[in-house]
Amino acid sequence: MSRFKKINPVKAIAVLLVAFLFTQCMHDEFQFDKLITEVEVEAGFFSPLAYGSLTISDLTNDLDSTEGLQTYPDGLLYFSFTDSLLSYISEDILTVPDQDFFQYFIEADFFFPPLWDTTTLDRTESFPFSFSNDEQIDSIYLDAGTMTFAINSDFQHTGIIVITCPNIRLAGVPFSRTILIDNPDGTFSTNQQYPLDGYVVELVDSIGSMFLPVDFHVELYREGMNPVNIGDQIEIIATITNLDFEAVFGYIGNYELLSSTDSLELPVFENNFFEGTLEFENPQLNLIVQNSFGVPVEASISRFTGFNSDGDSIPLNLDASANPILFEFPSLAEYGQTKETIWSINGTNSSISDFLEFLPSSIYYNIAASSNPDGEGDDYNYVSDASRIDVNLELVLPIWFNTNSLALMDTMELDMSNIGENSELIKQVNILLEVANGLPVDIEFQLYFTDSLYNHVDTLFGPAQQPIVLAGQLDENDIVQSPRTKATLIQFTGDEIKNFENVRNAIFRAGLKTAEYDSGISVKIFDYYTIDFNLSIDADLKINSNDID
Repeated sequence: MSRFKKINPVKAIAVLLVAFLFTQCMHDEFQFDKLITEVEVEAGFFSPLAYGSLTISDLTNDLDSTEGLQTYPDGLLYFSFTDSLLSYISEDILTVPDQDFFQYFIEADFFFPPLWDTTTLDRTESFPFSFSNDEQIDSIYLDAGTMTFAINSDFQHTGIIVITCPNIRLAGVPFSRTILIDNPDGTFSTNQQYPLDGYVVELVDSIGSMFLPVDFHVELYREGMNPVNIGDQIEIIATITNLDFEAVFGYIGNYELLSSTDSLELPVFENNFFEGTLEFENPQLNLIVQNSFGVPVEASISRFTGFNSDGDSIPLNLDASANPILFEFPSLAEYGQTKETIWSINGTNSSISDFLEFLPSSIYYNIAASSNPDGEGDDYNYVSDASRIDVNLELVLPIWFNTNSLALMDTMELDMSNIGENSELIKQVNILLEVANGLPVDIEFQLYFTDSLYNHVDTLFGPAQQPIVLAGQLDENDIVQSPRTKATLIQFTGDEIKNFENVRNAIFRAGLKTAEYDSGISVKIFDYYTIDFNLSIDADLKINSNDID
């Protein structure tokens, strides 16, 4: 909130009128018909119009940022603007594909020895478990999944099929299902589904490929004199679908974890708050990365371009030391933790000073990141369903600068709608501005009077008449020890006074300039620095005594 204290100027002038009329009524013995028709009265004292003590916080309170104006422990002020750039969860990046698990045939070489009523077959086969990005996965912990068996038998005999997956376990117990062949006419067919929720799948690595072993146990029971025909077979087709993992362990592969092309606004600069040339000391642009993927990740910026309010642009150039960058990631022993990397872009590794001197109000960027940039190595990988990468931008802008023209502005309501009705009674309006400058910069003041739509009506000072208040007295450390003051009287007459009836707002502008701008010396603004001012008004009145009762 602004700390302007406001007094209606019409009321202030009314006070002067009442004071004059009250004085006239106190002298009843006067013979008013003997008085001259026109009497000029000068009020002779000033009535407060606005007064206060402005800090940088007051003058920047309209800036729309996440954190706004902050203070270092020593009192130095800085802008802190944060925004979210990217956010990815594991399911946005990594999925376990459906598996055409196996298609297996038990053919007619399966026969009944003489006088046997039952014959059996036991086999173990290994079937590939495929991914799409050169992954070498050791194990998958499933939240959900479905195993489906489609079975057809041409044998004209009943029996059972027991399918066991020793490397798919729930609480240590292997997945195993028994399917009953209950139709001996040679047309047996069934399709059965089984949930895999909570199971752990352990894969066997063989020459760079992943396999799952499966055990088959088949029993056929003789049905009378039914034959075993050439071409008779049992077909087993298994699929694993709808896989939703809790965690995946092993080598995840070289994935493009994130790729984003987007833009964001910088409210510090977007409203023409700053004007002229402004050089910041020690600005920082931090990309704060929160990573809970247990995977080495490398990120790079291919574009970071600023646009100012005029539509002109400037690129942010980065040194090789700052781009690309490897993110910190949690090791297997740190499963479930999040590691933070601060990708700091500053004056030592970029052109950020020139970039911010351009006063960009928006930024367009391209950021990409990939897993395992050096391929399969010594870093064991894992991804959980809670893994995510969040990238936030933080602009840290110390108010430590060198400028030839920095404009600080504040707006206040100033309703002067009734002043026109009394303009014929007012010969002259006098406004006194007194300023005490407690900043280490020279200040040039102006007060703009506007209508309700903020259209220009008048200014407090004419062209080339704005008062300049020199910087406060500095000590050897360039810290302000005492303010410098200046008083300025401004007079309005005639139509200038009548124009005030259209005024509804006033915009207070302080133009700042560092005293040694040309020498490149920057100044610091602390939270206890203030600009104190007092705006007062009086009027020379012209009263027709015949109108006095």
